[in-house]
Amino acid sequence: MDDGLAMCAAAFMRNKGKDVFAENDILMGMSMDLRWMSHSEAKAVLSAMIRDGVLVKSSGVYRPAPDFPVLDIPVAYRPPRDLIERALKPSETPAEVPAEQREHVDVMPMLMEAAESAGMKRRDLISKSNQICRDMGIHIEAAALIVLRDAGVDITELAGKVRESIVSR
Repeated sequence: MDDGLAMCAAAFMRNKGKDVFAENDILMGMSMDLRWMSHSEAKAVLSAMIRDGVLVKSSGVYRPAPDFPVLDIPVAYRPPRDLIERALKPSETPAEVPAEQREHVDVMPMLMEAAESAGMKRRDLISKSNQICRDMGIHIEAAALIVLRDAGVDITELAGKVRESIVSR
């Protein structure tokens, strides 16, 4: 288990106050909420965490591995750039990607684009979506649909895509 990846996961979990996350909660949390890295870099770091056994996926959610170490995390932790760059490099041995991850289509970029077209800032969409997600216990994409609908955006086309994305997990 890579200590840098374990430290990054532990800092993220401490910051969010929980240890069970949907994929988009992790990706949007690392990229938009904490501003640690870009969305694509967050995907690479999440993949590296799974590959190295830091996180495990079960029933569509990510949890720390059973042998997750106890770590002392610095107060103002931010993942070092070399950790992100290591995660971006392809591994020497190709990892077996489960079918549900291969088929999943990330709809958040489409939702963010719809928000920007309606004059809403990405930051506001993510912030409001995260709040609804926490309050209602729903997927972040569904929460984003609620935010867009409340902002007057026609979500007819997006609703079907979000449903397919959630069901494919």
